[in-house]
Amino acid sequence: MIWLTCLPATLALALGAALNAVPLPLHPAWTARLLATAAVMSATTVIGTLLFIGLNYAATLFPRAADRLPEWALFGDDRPVHAALGVPALLLTVLCASAAVRIVSRWTAELRRVKRTPESIVGSDVPLALAVPGRGGGVLVSRGLLNTLDRTQLQAVFHHEASHLRHRHHHYLAVGALAAGTLPFLRRLNARLRFALERWADEDAAEAVGDRGLVARTIAQVALARSPADPSGPSAPSLPAFTDSGVVQRVQALLGSAPAKNTVTGPVVLTGAGLCTAVLVSTAWQLDHALGLSIL
Repeated sequence: MIWLTCLPATLALALGAALNAVPLPLHPAWTARLLATAAVMSATTVIGTLLFIGLNYAATLFPRAADRLPEWALFGDDRPVHAALGVPALLLTVLCASAAVRIVSRWTAELRRVKRTPESIVGSDVPLALAVPGRGGGVLVSRGLLNTLDRTQLQAVFHHEASHLRHRHHHYLAVGALAAGTLPFLRRLNARLRFALERWADEDAAEAVGDRGLVARTIAQVALARSPADPSGPSAPSLPAFTDSGVVQRVQALLGSAPAKNTVTGPVVLTGAGLCTAVLVSTAWQLDHALGLSIL
């Protein structure tokens, strides 16, 4: 086995841990993009590494079948993989795949249920606003929200939810949910991603209505109107609620000055992180087969 095989996953996990620990001085839009990129990279490299090790272990057990596999699917040094490494890799790969299937199935079922029976949300007395993506989607607000907020506050809510739809935040949420569902140690990164998406929509709403204080008061009022016993409704990973997460932090941020747009630093940081990771992964793969450096 080649020790460089594990390098991409190690680097991905290190970057994910760093993003969990270090606050990002970027606009929420760029923070969300960077966190989503880290989630994709971490999940892909870790699961891909497990699958790669498991495949090579299977080739060790069935050498004749291994002759049919392409060269890129096998380790460069052709050494057999020990069962102590191969069996856990196969089991973890199956577990990750099963978790991903369960998440996607549950998510799809909840989204269909919301689209099929929107009156379950609209007729609710719980203050609730949801951005429902896809064909036939849109912004759903409950009767409780209409009774709680005035016209200007409702405008802020609609701008917030419209931002979720316009920027396709459900794709980011899907990435984070799958990453956290298959790799539990990415749950904190997923929580930070969800918060960044809400902050992104908050800033868009504040810019649209021209009053940061109004958006802050609206978030606080909706959060206070919803008691802890209130059900959160059919809020799936693709359906962020208006007071989905980090209410206090979001209000505090809106009461401060608007964050910089980061029209230069944002794209540079995101592009640099993506390119560096791609180069490292590609280099590790090429060294794997070119140099044949073994673990021991």
